[in-house]
Amino acid sequence: MFFGASAMKSRLYKITCWKWLYRHTRQLRWLVGLAWPLHQLPRKLAIELELRRRERSWELH
Repeated sequence: MFFGASAMKSRLYKITCWKWLYRHTRQLRWLVGLAWPLHQLPRKLAIELELRRRERSWELH
């Protein structure tokens, strides 16, 4: 079975694309993994502060 030069070139191009895509999505995943907790931090902090404020108001009553 012989594919020919164009098929080989196309296959190599696809493999190269997948490798490039895989490498960049890994970098992106790492970046998202780093940025996501920072993105969630203000919300978590706001919830924490609100809970503490309510606890204090319950203690006073």
